[in-house]
Amino acid sequence: MTRVWADLDEALSGLDGYVGAGTVTSGTAARGDEGTTFEASCYTDPLALEHLTGGLAAAITHFDTHDWSGPVQLRATTKFDDVAGLLDLPHGGRTRLRFSVNATSVDRRFEGSTAKVPARLAALGAVAAAGHPVGLTIAPIMPVEGWREEYGALLDDVAAVLPPGADLTVECITHRFTPGSKETLLDWYPRTRLEMDESRRTTKRGKFGAVKHVYPKETMAELRSWFERELPARLPSARLLYWT
Repeated sequence: MTRVWADLDEALSGLDGYVGAGTVTSGTAARGDEGTTFEASCYTDPLALEHLTGGLAAAITHFDTHDWSGPVQLRATTKFDDVAGLLDLPHGGRTRLRFSVNATSVDRRFEGSTAKVPARLAALGAVAAAGHPVGLTIAPIMPVEGWREEYGALLDDVAAVLPPGADLTVECITHRFTPGSKETLLDWYPRTRLEMDESRRTTKRGKFGAVKHVYPKETMAELRSWFERELPARLPSARLLYWT
């Protein structure tokens, strides 16, 4: 069963009071030019449900046509590729569509029932050609065998589909898990081959005591240095927003 909420008009009409009140983009000197950012994909993939709801198209149109009191942008992340219904919408450059991508072996083993990465990249190129700012969410990054070659090929494939002058951001997220997420994944997929061995990880605690297991310091440093070197070399116009 898929349940969706039908209060989209109410949600969109309530956004005005948040314009200029952000702390990540509009409230910072480094990213203030982006305006107040509204995220459409915190808890679900809106493009996966677009054929049922039309919600993402409605939000994109609203962000372009509404009379805002200050600069704003809408962001959404997806693992799907059915963007045909979005390409001719008025958007005014206010919607950044990001595509979650990964190395070929990771995509093949762990991302069933989604569009394959080549299809996502074709969609990325299509929405960029339609004038949208676009983004890559490279996640979850894993040091699989041959990871340098696989992630290098991914970046080259991205470069091949982007039109000249595309506005591209990149977010890099390494694989991590919490006790709760591990329990849920093992309950849903008891025969998963996803590595979730606490003895091979470093344990971190958040300021409220939350526990997460991340790669050891040496592995994280190796991954990060590679991406921070190869991203500007292969995608020179891209902006790396963060590494985690």
